[in-house]
This record gives sequence, structure tokens and C-alpha cells, in this order.
Amino acid sequence: RGMWLLTMAYGAAAPVSAMSVQKPKRTWQTKVAVGSALVLAAVACVVLLGEDAGNQTASNEAALALGGSYYAVTKPPAFNFNRFIENAWFYDGRSANPDMEGFIEKLARRHHYKLQIHHLNTFKDNEFRAALFSENVHCIVFPPLNYFPGISGLAQKDLRGYVSSGNNVVFVGSYEWLSVMNDVFGFQLMSDYKDGPYFRNDRNVRGTPFQWSMSRLEQPDGSVYGVKVDSIPMDGKCMFDTMNACVVFYVKYNLGTVCYVAFAYDTPYGIGHWDQILHAAMMM
Repeated sequence: RGMWLLTMAYGAAAPVSAMSVQKPKRTWQTKVAVGSALVLAAVACVVLLGEDAGNQTASNEAALALGGSYYAVTKPPAFNFNRFIENAWFYDGRSANPDMEGFIEKLARRHHYKLQIHHLNTFKDNEFRAALFSENVHCIVFPPLNYFPGISGLAQKDLRGYVSSGNNVVFVGSYEWLSVMNDVFGFQLMSDYKDGPYFRNDRNVRGTPFQWSMSRLEQPDGSVYGVKVDSIPMDGKCMFDTMNACVVFYVKYNLGTVCYVAFAYDTPYGIGHWDQILHAAMMM
């Protein structure tokens, strides 16, 4: 009977003994699992931080490549505000004023004698398209007009495509060009005139070539064909204005820009710093 009681006591104590031996084992396994989870979480955080840093670095490099660009999408990485353009088209067709066109060419070359000027003398579909397909010319200057030019629907479409692909067009001092911009690009520009001086809009010129121009433009001796500020499209910015009359503005159009300079450059006297404004517009 004594042996039986001892056997029963041992049987009852065996599970308790087993539990006391296995409990530390389960605790060790739990610690290992928790430690592994913490290590994996730390590795995941490091990976995510590395990706964010890489994305930020790429973004910063792109911004530096564009020189503080203000464009809605991007300009080509080689675009640089600190370097003047090398080639430009100048319209000198029958509707253009030859005297003003020649004078504006001279102003464009002032301090930039390496500028190569190519003449665009027609809006005929085939010749106009061939000119716009040039790979090395990314700017067209349209001097003041004597009368309204005839631009076909196909030529208008080609001009929109030229600007949309990242190029720049500069229209100079003419109410006729305001009408052309409305027809070609769908603007609703309205003419206006106020006597100068005209003041730089420091908020709008940031990141553009105009930020290095004079803070004030005097009234020139020649003709000025201004625009109402409220009529400029939402994607546009007025660079110089006075009393709600804008004399220099640009409009972002897809990857490119449409610029307007209100001074007609119809006199060589009293132009002040308007030549710098022409250069800045050509560099957009």
C-alpha cells in the first residue's frame, strides 16, 4: 500500500515537473520571436528611409538641373537661364514692319553677338511647318505688324505644337498679335493702356530671367500696347504693370511659353532698359 501511494504521488507530480521544465523553454521562444520581429521592423524602417532619401535627392537634382524652373511640367535638363540662346527665328513676312524688325534684331544681338538669327518670312503651311521642325531653334520672335497676317488652321495647329513641345514664342508690341494669340492659343486678352513707369512684380518674376531685370521700366518714347491684367489666363504671370495695365507677361502653355512685350520698339530713342526685357523674354 505504501508503494502504491508513492507511485500515485509521483504520477501526480510528473506533469507539474514537466510544466516547470517547459515554461522557461516557451519564454525563450517568445523572446526570440519578439526580437526577430523588432529586427525586421528596424530593417523595414531603414529601407523606407533610404527610398525617401533617394527620392528627395533625385528631386533636388532635377530642381538644380532646371535652375529653379517654374514650369508646370519640365523643360529640357540642359535649359539654363544663365546662358543666352544661340538661335532664334524672326518673322519678317509681308505683314511685318521691316524697320522695326531690323531694329529688334539689332537689339537682340546687343551684348549677344553669337546669336544666330534665322528669318521666317511666311505662314504658308509647308514652309512654316518646315521651319518649326528645326531641332536647334527653340525661340520665335514676332516683331510688330503693319496689318493682320493670314494664318491658316494648319499653321495655327503647328504653332501650338511647337510651343507645347517646350519652345518659346515672343510677340512684340502690336494689337494684331494680341488678336493672333487669342485665335491660336484660345486666350481672351483685352487691350489696355496706362502711362508709365511700369513696376516689376517681384512675386511673379522669381525663377525667371526677369528676376535680374530692372525693378522699374520708364515710359518709352515709342508706342506701348498694354493688356488688362485681369484678361491674362490663369497660367500666365504679369512681369511689369501699372494700375492694372500689364506691359510684359508670359503664359505657360504645356511645356512651353508664350511671351508678350508691349513696347513696339518703333524708335531708337528713349528705350531705356527695354532691350533687357526683350532678352529676358527670348530666354524664357
